[in-house]
Amino acid sequence: MTSPIEIAFLTISTFFCTMLTVMAGAGGGVLLLALMLLLVPPSIAIPAHGFVQLAANVTRSWLFRRQLSWPVIWRFGVLLPAGSAVGLMVFQGLPEELIKMLIGMFVLLTLVSGYLPTLRERTMPIAMFIPIGFVTGVLNMIVGVIGPVLAALAVRSGLKKEAVVGTLGVFGVFGNLVKIVGFSFAGFHFSKFWPLFVLMIPAAIAGMQVGRRLLWRFSEQAFKNLLQVVLVVMALKLILYDGLAALLGG
Repeated sequence: MTSPIEIAFLTISTFFCTMLTVMAGAGGGVLLLALMLLLVPPSIAIPAHGFVQLAANVTRSWLFRRQLSWPVIWRFGVLLPAGSAVGLMVFQGLPEELIKMLIGMFVLLTLVSGYLPTLRERTMPIAMFIPIGFVTGVLNMIVGVIGPVLAALAVRSGLKKEAVVGTLGVFGVFGNLVKIVGFSFAGFHFSKFWPLFVLMIPAAIAGMQVGRRLLWRFSEQAFKNLLQVVLVVMALKLILYDGLAALLGG
């Protein structure tokens, strides 16, 4: 991931994925991970993606710091580290092809989660965020991005829109920090990729600003539709080509 062409590709991808996230509401982080998997294996893409996303989630948490729901946050965080430890052990025992298939299937799950009536309409008890935090920790280490599903669950908690946005940012901060610590103990050296991080993090911030400026000039629904089509294509590639075909071919 150190070649200039790869760094340029991922930097540009970060800019546009962040811009799409602002304009379409969600999905850019999922798309960025899928694009990173075009160049590097999950053992590099997932921790590197978490490092870049940490900056975005810290920014979002700070902007909505007055609307944070701490009763939800501490319940979510109490078992998150334990789940992450389990997830890291599972991750290290899975073949790369199977991990890509799981990521692809989870991308498809994120696309349908917002359309399920039970996720949109039913109110969820706040105590449910304790097991949700544990499961999030497990999945966060294996598939890397579960933000859209968490968003669907957070909406069911009865929080206002601003509280949902800020609280999800803290969820992301917790998940990214635990991911960074876990993969560091597993032997991943983040310092080897500092040129990439130095460019991707400012690109994410710039993409956020451009997306906010363009938000009122383009159709939000059109961008959502475009993003969903791209995500479906990327997910099917991960499942059928990178995963299933590679396993059968091997």
